[in-house]
Amino acid sequence: MKACAIVDKGIEKVCSLELSELIKAKSTSEERVVFFEAKDDDVLKFCYLTQSSQRVLELFDSFSFKDYDDFLKQSEKIISKIDLKKSLEKDTTFRVACERIGEHDFGSSTAEQDIGEFILKKAKQDIGFEPKVSLESPDLIIYVLVNDDKAYIGIDLVGRDLSKRQYRIFTSPGTVNSNLTYAMIRLSNYSKKERLVDLFCKAGLICIEAALYNSGTSSSFYNKDFAFKKLPNMKREWDDFFKKIDLKRKEDRQEIIGFDPLLRNIEASKKNAKLAGIDKLIMFSKMDLDWTDTKLDEKSVDAVISRIVCPSKNHPESDARKTYKELFYQAEFFLKKKGRLCLLTENTELLRSMIPEGFGITKEEVLFAGKQRYEYLIIEKK
Repeated sequence: MKACAIVDKGIEKVCSLELSELIKAKSTSEERVVFFEAKDDDVLKFCYLTQSSQRVLELFDSFSFKDYDDFLKQSEKIISKIDLKKSLEKDTTFRVACERIGEHDFGSSTAEQDIGEFILKKAKQDIGFEPKVSLESPDLIIYVLVNDDKAYIGIDLVGRDLSKRQYRIFTSPGTVNSNLTYAMIRLSNYSKKERLVDLFCKAGLICIEAALYNSGTSSSFYNKDFAFKKLPNMKREWDDFFKKIDLKRKEDRQEIIGFDPLLRNIEASKKNAKLAGIDKLIMFSKMDLDWTDTKLDEKSVDAVISRIVCPSKNHPESDARKTYKELFYQAEFFLKKKGRLCLLTENTELLRSMIPEGFGITKEEVLFAGKQRYEYLIIEKK
């Protein structure tokens, strides 16, 4: 199957790494899209286990366009080449979903309606009837991603945005999405044998995503609701399909620790971890930053991975300075030699200016969650 994964900007190489690890697939990428080819069952396995992707498509094709007329012309050409016999039966319902990123002279609903007309016309030619449209619960979703002047058309194999984790019921202000959290973990060069600490765990997402990754547990472990299960050409014994993957889970306790100064955040983290099915693999504890050295032994931590605050209207620079100063003071004590502070924030200017002797930046990335831009620094203890 020819496929592509849709990701947030900056996470493309993390998705490529996942593809090589999970299904041994080679990939290429463009902004927000990672292309790959694999056997059908391997693509479906990737849909179930990926932590970096928002959606996975069975890709029809992609193209660049100049204006809406050009967009429609090329879309119709692609639809005309599709064999709908394998995807549509008499009782199959469908809809077209369009996601647009950037400025365009047309709306998503207009594109959905026009491409839907192409599908109906093609279906009548291929199978002799027009399938029913269902906006609420379709069996087949034709997905169109429009990213500036590029478009990608295919079958949505997932049917939902995977970045909206089903375990994430209890929230906390300032928490970033789970796909970005997972990218932070993988870009840090985190090893499953290392001791990982999140000093500001909020709703627990960094610890939870690390535990899912370590244990080989799907973020959809308790809710295996995927669009591919409805496709006529994808019929399987689905219980057996998922069971084969789930049997490879490892439930050994891991060296993953989440601290937060607020008890409500610790309670939220514990509840989310339980909903994800990995609560026994993580230790959460209420802890103020300046008391961290009472919980962590000297030179005992390999990596701190945290989303931290930066100066803003709601967070004065003086408070941020105090936090950064205490962070480096504590890290000097509990980080191992070559241990890393992996820190995500909207603006790292102040953080960079406060890095003390004995620490140095080894990697820097620009990552996005939707339109929100973040800077990510890996700071190593020398």
